Amino acid sequence: MSPTLRQFAAFTRIARLGSFARAAEALGMSQPALSQAIAQMELLLDLKLFQRTTRAVRLTVEGELLLPRAEAILASVDDAVSAVQEQSRLRRTRIAVGSLPSIANGFLPEILRLYRERFPAAQVAVTDGTSDALYAGIASGQLDLAIGSRLRGHAGVTFLPLLHERFALVLRRDHPLSRRQSVPWNEALLHDFIAFPPGSGGDAAIHDALERAGLALHPVMTLAQSHTVMSMVEAGVGVTALPALGCPPADHKGLAVRPLTDPVVEREVGILRAAAAAPTDGILALQEIILECVARSTLPGIVLDLALTSRRLRRPA
Repeated sequence: MSPTLRQFAAFTRIARLGSFARAAEALGMSQPALSQAIAQMELLLDLKLFQRTTRAVRLTVEGELLLPRAEAILASVDDAVSAVQEQSRLRRTRIAVGSLPSIANGFLPEILRLYRERFPAAQVAVTDGTSDALYAGIASGQLDLAIGSRLRGHAGVTFLPLLHERFALVLRRDHPLSRRQSVPWNEALLHDFIAFPPGSGGDAAIHDALERAGLALHPVMTLAQSHTVMSMVEAGVGVTALPALGCPPADHKGLAVRPLTDPVVEREVGILRAAAAAPTDGILALQEIILECVARSTLPGIVLDLALTSRRLRRPA
């Protein structure tokens, strides 16, 4: 038989305190019970662990050899218990996640697949929407974390950069501009244009870039959801500019995608989180998976944040 964890704990406490009486008090045991535990341990090991005198308690040579190993055993048990408890908390967690529609169609499925694979008992509620709606959800506490574009004037929401997403022109395959390899903005704006509504991340990015270039956007229609915009474009209502992840695939039968130039317009996408709230274990775990999935992206039109691959998001001290 081997000594029990209780006996190892008694042994290490006596060794560090140098007193049976102080060790018994620290462990919440009577001194006779502590002495009996050590006596049983010495009997099992067939050796003496302590030299006892009326003035002091000292380790024997064998006791000195055992002490660091006993402490390592107890530390290992503590680590195992902590790891199991941590995993249990993560598995039981419930998290509300928000995402831009383009991210929901691009990265989010793989992100949530990995999260569910690693924490199968976790409950995840997902909402997609415009960036202003995502910021509002974070600020109100309805969302724990979101992936959205950077907006100004939201001091209560932190923004952790992930990538820049370039806008491209989306138009019908029979549109005259579809014969071009790329289209400058001043030519695209000569056609009926369908745009994002004011307050959205796409609207802010496009208007800021065009204003710096001395251009102005006067849309014939504004729509919040990219799939609705594409339906309108396919119906012949106009052309539009969509971020890379929101563009139709290259083999789409009715729509074509062409790079927009002069200027190249990008929107910055990142993780949104409440500034005043400490992140939970579930949020931290999801953030790490987001970083993992985004960092290995090779999608066209996506420029990763330079610090992305080395960033580590940890619980604040």
